[in-house]
Amino acid sequence: MTEIKKLRFSMQNFIFYLAGALIILGMKCYYRQADCDSLRWILGPTAGWVQLLSGIPFTYLPDAGYVNHSLRLLIAPSCSGVRFMMILFATLVFSFTPVIAASQAADKAHALRPSCRVFPASETLRSWVKGFCWIAGSGISSWLLTILVNGLRIIAAIYLPLYLEAAGLMGKVLTWDRLHTLIGVVIYFMALLAVYRLAGRLVHRKTGIRLLPALLRKCAPPVFWYLAFTLGLPLLHRAGRGSTSEFTEFAVLVAFGCVLILLPYCMILFFRKQR
Repeated sequence: MTEIKKLRFSMQNFIFYLAGALIILGMKCYYRQADCDSLRWILGPTAGWVQLLSGIPFTYLPDAGYVNHSLRLLIAPSCSGVRFMMILFATLVFSFTPVIAASQAADKAHALRPSCRVFPASETLRSWVKGFCWIAGSGISSWLLTILVNGLRIIAAIYLPLYLEAAGLMGKVLTWDRLHTLIGVVIYFMALLAVYRLAGRLVHRKTGIRLLPALLRKCAPPVFWYLAFTLGLPLLHRAGRGSTSEFTEFAVLVAFGCVLILLPYCMILFFRKQR
């Protein structure tokens, strides 16, 4: 690759990264100021999905969320899963958009005869279209997958504590709040790994490009983005206020939940490679 092509590739990636970062920043600012009415586009489908899975009816209560009064259940804005949607979007966009966009020019060059001339401007335009289509598709997919995964998380958060309490496993160590956090970490992180793996197979099948060694390719990007959004950004926010002590327990639970999923996942990958 010549220096001019490297520069063009870098500038093209910068445009995609900038677009993804601005979308995530906009989502974060929107979510910080949003109320129940502003989040009905995700709370409503999530409540409907939970109702379909569990048979528990929910009604919308303004300024509160979707409630079931008899069982004292509430799907509030904090249960919307918008943070997980941002993690999914960041993982899909920053991991795969440059590969998708770069493959367009390569496909075009291989399709033409050696004597044909490939115009750089035309290549760049096609690459931008393909890259921004992937970004748009990542946004829609992140919304749909968040509803699917978040509904499963809410179902687990409703029923699993009841089973564990009936089995006598709830106590001073495993409290309701800690179990609720662990359920969210395990389900969200497991779903993120699965989505990233499926997206990686799809991109590789279409482009034939792989950027990282096998184990890093299957683990590093989702781990990075999950920890960056779940621990990194909240830690910076709390450090700016000079208070991190109350964050320690949450960080330990997040790390424990990630390791609980990551260890068997890496072992499965290792043994499959050996076979």
